[in-house]
Amino acid sequence: HMRLEEIGRKLRTGDYIPPERERSVSPEPIYDSQGKRVNTREYRYRKKLEDERHRLIEEAVKRNPDFKPPADYKRPTKVQDKVYIPAKEFPE
Repeated sequence: HMRLEEIGRKLRTGDYIPPERERSVSPEPIYDSQGKRVNTREYRYRKKLEDERHRLIEEAVKRNPDFKPPADYKRPTKVQDKVYIPAKEFPE
C-alpha cells in the first residue's frame, strides 16, 4: 500500500521526473502525424508510474477481493484496432 500511495502522490503533484543524474539516456524522438513529439520525458515517466500503479492494484485485488482501489484510480481501457477487410475479396 505504501508504494501505491507514493505513486499516487507523485502523479497528483507532477513530481515524477527523477533528477538529471538518475535519468537514463533519452530515446530517439517519435512524432505523431501532426508533428508533435509523443515520447517526451514527462510522458514516459508518467506512463511508467501509471503502469506500475495498475499492476500493483491488480495484484492487490487478486490477493484480497475486498481491496478498494484509490478513489482517483481508473482502469485502463482496452485498445482496439479497426481492421479493414476488402469486400470484393470477402463478400460475406
